[in-house]
Amino acid sequence: MSMTPSTYRTRVWRTFWATRQSSPTRRRPSLADKCVTFLRRSSLLDLFLILVICSSIASTLFIWTTRYYRAHTHTSRQDQTAITKISSLTVVHHQPTTNSSRVKTLKQNLQNLEETSALHSTYSLTNRELHVGDTAHFIIQAKDAEGRNQVTGGDFWFPVLTGDVGAYPVKGGRTAGRVVDHKNGTYSVFFYAGWEGIAYVHMTLAATSEATTWLRTKYWPSERLAFWDGEFSGASTLDGQKTTEITSCFLLRKVTSPNLCRIDYNPKATGSTALYCKLPERLKCVDFKTVKMNGDVTGVMNNLFIGKDKRLFQGDNYMATLTRGSKTIDISNAKNNITKHQDCRPNDEPLMNDGFWLNDEWHHLQCNVRRWDDVQAVKRCLRHKHVFILGDSNVRSWYKVLMKRIGYTEWSTLDKEEHARISMDYKNEDLEMSFRSHPRLVTAVKTTLNETLYEVDFLDNIPSDSCQKFIIVFCPWGHFTQWSTESYVERTQLLKEAVLRFRERCPDVPMVIKGAHARDHFILAQKVYANDYTLWNLGRILKETFRGTGLYYYDIWQMGLAYGKQNMHMPWEVVEEEVNWLLSYACKKDNKD
Repeated sequence: MSMTPSTYRTRVWRTFWATRQSSPTRRRPSLADKCVTFLRRSSLLDLFLILVICSSIASTLFIWTTRYYRAHTHTSRQDQTAITKISSLTVVHHQPTTNSSRVKTLKQNLQNLEETSALHSTYSLTNRELHVGDTAHFIIQAKDAEGRNQVTGGDFWFPVLTGDVGAYPVKGGRTAGRVVDHKNGTYSVFFYAGWEGIAYVHMTLAATSEATTWLRTKYWPSERLAFWDGEFSGASTLDGQKTTEITSCFLLRKVTSPNLCRIDYNPKATGSTALYCKLPERLKCVDFKTVKMNGDVTGVMNNLFIGKDKRLFQGDNYMATLTRGSKTIDISNAKNNITKHQDCRPNDEPLMNDGFWLNDEWHHLQCNVRRWDDVQAVKRCLRHKHVFILGDSNVRSWYKVLMKRIGYTEWSTLDKEEHARISMDYKNEDLEMSFRSHPRLVTAVKTTLNETLYEVDFLDNIPSDSCQKFIIVFCPWGHFTQWSTESYVERTQLLKEAVLRFRERCPDVPMVIKGAHARDHFILAQKVYANDYTLWNLGRILKETFRGTGLYYYDIWQMGLAYGKQNMHMPWEVVEEEVNWLLSYACKKDNKD
């Protein structure tokens, strides 16, 4: 009898179960039983080897697990941002995670460093020997009060070499250095060795990086830092009687208010910036007459603005001379002949050093400049010309020297009633000279709007058929230190556009901007609103803006710094040399030694 598959599987299962039921019961040893048996049979050496192997396996597993966790959980940290402070900017650098500890250390060092200390900073000469005509190269290492090296730049320096002892000698050789900021706490200073013998080294910390940063980030962007008195005169709106009122005036951008009078608005010359005065109580805006600077209010408001930051502009590290370095250097005879210079040209690349003083004579390195002491030579130079000087008292002094150079010495009225406008036609000499002030003078003398003239308006209104007779001089920096950077840059750019328009009509007219120079400061407010670093920066803006336009930016910073003690109005010896340069540039055909 055959069996089906299902019957066969049932029979096999019953047989296996019956056998299982009939065998004696036997307990399977557990894992603990096996471990006890193994330990009983093993020696101490076997146990030690097992422990070492187990520890190695555990360590390997731990390392692999940690790496896996970091790779898959912390990938977002591999693009961390490190903030690094550099002189004038805060630059964001992307650093990988592996550099995070170094960046953290750098940030801690920056926080721990104090402002640059003139007492602890050092300087050293890199040249082994110097001859007349060589360039001396010094390295300044800025340090804080703890003697630690600074790691960022931004300090402002006055470096000078003199041939005589003392802080501000006015005789012998003197020259100023050009500073290169390496942005790491070190500065290169380059001097032209212009004379043989001993040169005394003067390295002055004019302002720390904290002070220059404060000026750039807090002061320069601000408005309402200069205040004028606006005089209104006319019939009172209350009773019709003649009355006079004085209200406060200031510069603002893009403002509309029923409580303000927009007094002087010239978008072609100043863009969005205008002079506003507070609305008089009994008069109208059209009753405005004159404006003059209110020095008291300007000083008070600037002191309030400075507040606790006044420490940056006084104390041991403001206009302080470095003492840790060579006091003198030796300059030997020249090895080679001094190079003869070419004529002055506006678009030439500037040299590292502009020149040097020997007693009262400035020796130009950039171009060929002669001394114009002969009255007849000056008259020939200016014949058929109209010298038009538009600026402030820093170029009104040029007018005075030019008068003397052509044989006239009547200066009595130039500093009084006619301080803002002078015009003289020397018909016997067939030449003209004019001086006009630009608007917004920082002066206590009352000035009407008609007395002053914008450079843009002057250039645009010169007739094309008579423009070739002009020699034009501008000086737009001395009264603009309290303008916001935005307003000043816009004004300068608009002037550049006017220069280019004029150049299209009159391409060969000599045009000059007299550059900025350092000045004296008597009170705290002056150290801020007329700071030398601000003046230097205005000069830099002018130089960069007018590069390539054919207008000559006459850089006098080094000449003024090297002469002696700084002054708002430079000594006549300096002005005489400035006029020598002007005549040499404007009268190239007569510029022969």
